[in-house]
Amino acid sequence: MSWPGARVWLHDFAPAYPAVFVVGALQCWRFQRTRLLFAMIVLVMADRVLLHFAAGVDAAIPPGSVVLSAVALLLPLNLIGFAMVPERGAFTLTGLVQWTAIFVQPALVIQLVRSGETLPGLLNATLVDPSYFAFLRIPQLAMLFFIIAFVVLVSQLIWEPSEERKALVWALVAGFLAVNTGEGGLDSTSYFATSALMLVLAVIDVSFRLAYQDALTALPTRRGFNEMLAQMVGHYTVAMVDVDHFKSFNDRHGHEVGDQVLRMVAAEIGKVGGGGKPFRYGGEEFAIIFDGKRVEDVQPHIEKLRSTIAGRVFTIRGAFRPRKKPDQPKEPKKPRKTLKITVSIGAADSTDPKESSEDVVKAADQCLYRAKETGRNKVWVRARPRI
Repeated sequence: MSWPGARVWLHDFAPAYPAVFVVGALQCWRFQRTRLLFAMIVLVMADRVLLHFAAGVDAAIPPGSVVLSAVALLLPLNLIGFAMVPERGAFTLTGLVQWTAIFVQPALVIQLVRSGETLPGLLNATLVDPSYFAFLRIPQLAMLFFIIAFVVLVSQLIWEPSEERKALVWALVAGFLAVNTGEGGLDSTSYFATSALMLVLAVIDVSFRLAYQDALTALPTRRGFNEMLAQMVGHYTVAMVDVDHFKSFNDRHGHEVGDQVLRMVAAEIGKVGGGGKPFRYGGEEFAIIFDGKRVEDVQPHIEKLRSTIAGRVFTIRGAFRPRKKPDQPKEPKKPRKTLKITVSIGAADSTDPKESSEDVVKAADQCLYRAKETGRNKVWVRARPRI
C-alpha cells in the first residue's frame, strides 16, 4: 500500500475492518466451518498483536521486533496445521486441541519476549546471503516456513480442489504481505482484513453449495428446483424421474453401490436434451424442468434418456478401485458384477392456465406412478386437449 491515494481510500474503510473479522468468525461458526474459523481467529490475533507491539505505544521498544518475528513464524505454521487436520467440529477432541494450541501461542510470544537474546536471535537467524532477500522485511526462517506452507496448501488445492483450500492459499499470501510491511497499522490490518474477507467468501460459497448443490450427484437440490419453479411463466414441462427397484439395490448390494447408481443416473440426466434443467429431488427421485416447452416437445428427449440408462451396463466398483480411471487398467482377476438400471419417468406441462406450479408437479408425479404401475422402465406423459 505505497500509493498515497490508496492509503487515503483505505483510511476511509478502516473502521469497517474489525467488522470483517467479527462477521467472518460468526459465519464460520454458523456453518460449522471450523477450519476457516480457526484461521480467522489466528488472523485476528496476529493483527491485534502487531498493532499493539509494532504500531502502538510499545512500538519503540525492542520487544516489538521479536513479536514481529514470532508472528511471521507462527502464522504459516498455523495455516499448515489447519489445512492438514480434518474438519471434526469445534468441540470435538480434535477441535479442543486446536483451541488449546491457538490460545497457548500468545503466552509463547510473551515468553519469547522475556527469554533474552538466545531464542529471539534464532528467530532472526541468517540462512543465506541477505542480499538475495533485500526486498523482504521478515526474518529468513519465517520466509522459509511461508514457502513450505505455500507449497503444502497449493499441493492440497491441486490434489483436492475446494473453495476452502483456495481461500487458505490466498489468506497465506495476504498474511505474508501483512507481516512483510514490517509494522502493525493500517497497511498490515488492510492485508489481514483482506485475507479474512477471502475466508468469508469461501464460507458463503460453501454454504451456498450445501443449500443448492447435492453433494452426492453435484446436481442442484430440491430447493433450487422449487425456486426455479416459482419463477416459471407461460409454458413449461416438469418431468419426474425415479430409479426402478432402488431399495432392492441398497438392500442387496449396500448403500455404497446405491450411491454409485445415483451418480450414474444423475450423470445421464445431466445430459438430457431439449434444454432441460435437472435437479436431485430427493432419495432416488430426480426432476427436470423444461422452460418454454410443451410435453410433446420434450417427450423424445426424456424417452431417449430412459433408453440410454436402460442400455447401460452398470459395473459395480471394487472396494479398492482407484478414484480415477488409470491409463492402462489392469485386467480383473474375476468377472465383475454388473447390474441393469432402469428409470421410470412421468411428465406434465403447464398448458392449463388454471393450474399452479404445485399442480403441475403433482400431475407429473401421478404420471410417474402410472409408469411404475404399468411395468416400470417407461415414460408416461399427461395427454389432454390443448387450449
